[in-house]
Amino acid sequence: MIKKELFILIYLSFIYAQNIYTDYIIEGGDTLDIFSYQIPSNYSSSEIHPLLVAFHQWGGNQNSTYSTNFDEEAESRNWIFLSPFGGSSNNYNHQDAQSYVEKAITYLMDNFQVDRNRIYMVGGSMGGASGAIFANNHLNPDRPMVAATASASGILDCERRAIEMDGNNSMIEWFGGNWDEVPFEYHRNSAVYFADSIHSMHYNLQYTPLYLDFGVTEPHRTHAEDLYNILQDYNQNIWIDTNPTGSHGYSVIDEVHACNWLSQHELISDPDIINVNLDEPSRAYWAEAYNQIEDNNFIRLECSRCSENGYCIESLNNSDTLIFHILDTYIPPSIQLYNEDSSRITVGVTGDSPLIPTISNIGFESLNSSFNWENLNQIDDIIYVDISSGSYSMSFEIDTDINQDGEWNILDITILMSFIIQESSPNEIEIINADINQDGIIDVLDLILIINIILET
Repeated sequence: MIKKELFILIYLSFIYAQNIYTDYIIEGGDTLDIFSYQIPSNYSSSEIHPLLVAFHQWGGNQNSTYSTNFDEEAESRNWIFLSPFGGSSNNYNHQDAQSYVEKAITYLMDNFQVDRNRIYMVGGSMGGASGAIFANNHLNPDRPMVAATASASGILDCERRAIEMDGNNSMIEWFGGNWDEVPFEYHRNSAVYFADSIHSMHYNLQYTPLYLDFGVTEPHRTHAEDLYNILQDYNQNIWIDTNPTGSHGYSVIDEVHACNWLSQHELISDPDIINVNLDEPSRAYWAEAYNQIEDNNFIRLECSRCSENGYCIESLNNSDTLIFHILDTYIPPSIQLYNEDSSRITVGVTGDSPLIPTISNIGFESLNSSFNWENLNQIDDIIYVDISSGSYSMSFEIDTDINQDGEWNILDITILMSFIIQESSPNEIEIINADINQDGIIDVLDLILIINIILET
């Protein structure tokens, strides 16, 4: 069940010579967080602008990152710049803090022309891993996602760092206990869990470009080096500084080099292969896991587009329901589902296509002597079916004529003519149904095709 939360962001003041503003996140009359943002002087509402999110170091606040050169780099590149407080000065990688950051990003996206495919993140020290941690936990293409992230002295593995420090008070405060008391909280709020890579969220970083920087004398530089070694054959866009300078935090990173590197990358939101650990029921690209059997364990999901209109489920652990968001601009006559997992699961199929309500019949059958299936049904715009391991085919019959009465006839010709001469305007479904040759234009060529369809029937 999705619960909508109302939050209010109040414009407070123009506080610097550059276009820098401060706003609050308020829910139910309570102030939850504060953030600062900079709008570039050459901002134009007629074009989209990349967004750079900069996370402050331990003890900092929403204004601290202006002491770096990242705000100047954002200004020079015509990027919007966001500096969140994140709920506290001593830790903001926990779940509430990530929620506050997402709300701040959403506010900017709602009020300014943000390029949602070029949301970059950078942080120093305590904030150094925040971009990677946010990326791990935000894989829904309908919500803000990270195109690329840079880390300066980031604590990439909270459990390892807590052990190195013989405990960490801020982690204990925000995660609800020590690393051996609430281990799952440490793992879900880390970029990686080195001690048990199977139960680690670094899998989720496969398509997120990573920039890793540390000072030359830092004892926990091995965090970056070990993550680099784990990901270098898995993530195709990972960079690590082999000639480090500086001591710790933002002092180790070259703002110009980091921004040049970030600017090369755009969001990958629709990969063919999905291999993730989800800390809660949520969407990862075009697949969404419903239900979590054990709350303190990850949902393990491996699936892929394994052929044209074919989808393979290699593994689904700690969940019993998987939704595929694949019926979007085009609904194929059929899709194939291959369940290579041994367990019985519920699979749902849905998408953004306005034609989903026009589906008049759904067929489902086992292929290649696969196990039986049952409970084929449609709830709202999601088509569900229970399957065991094996191969299956789901087919769709759609009322595709323009007026959706299930029959191509003179009424469809009349409606199409009114569209062509601009006597009337089609709705979203009518646009799709009237464009018979799918060339993006409703014209006389579509009329000829409709006449041929009528003559053939």
